[in-house]
Amino acid sequence: MKINNRNRLHSGLHRQAGVGLIEVLISILIASFGLLGLAGLQVASLRYQKVAQFRSTASQYTADIADRMRANVAGAKAGNYVTPTGDKLGDNATATACTAGCDAAKVAAQDIYNWRLGLARAMAGGWGEISGDITNGFVITVYFKEPGKPTDASGSLDTKCRAAALDASKDKDVRCFTTTFLP
Repeated sequence: MKINNRNRLHSGLHRQAGVGLIEVLISILIASFGLLGLAGLQVASLRYQKVAQFRSTASQYTADIADRMRANVAGAKAGNYVTPTGDKLGDNATATACTAGCDAAKVAAQDIYNWRLGLARAMAGGWGEISGDITNGFVITVYFKEPGKPTDASGSLDTKCRAAALDASKDKDVRCFTTTFLP
């Protein structure tokens, strides 16, 4: 009888062999899905951090030109800070060195040139435009290319941007940051 019990004991162990290994493999599979999820979360976090950096930079440059306009109220009253709508990238703006005896128009031209130059250097595709007047307020719009910008099904342009300022075939990744202010 004792021999039979021993055989039964050994036969039960053989049926259980490998169950622990399957449990370990399943737990490794679950852990790997969790790690893949964390990696995806990290990638999304980095993308959103870059977008936040661009928006923060756009906000800083908007405040910069607003401060320049407040410092040159005569130029703002005369409309010297309003940029031509056809001058998308500011290619027509020139930097005139003004050391002494500058009038409000020359200071405004220098301010716009330096502002646009800073935008182009600070952000991918960075440029800006100003519209409005001193009575109703000025609208400052900063344009920049947002990496990985999600588009809708039609692939349309950002609705916050002035449509005439963008090229529908090339500027689908452009975002606009608009601020209105009174000097």
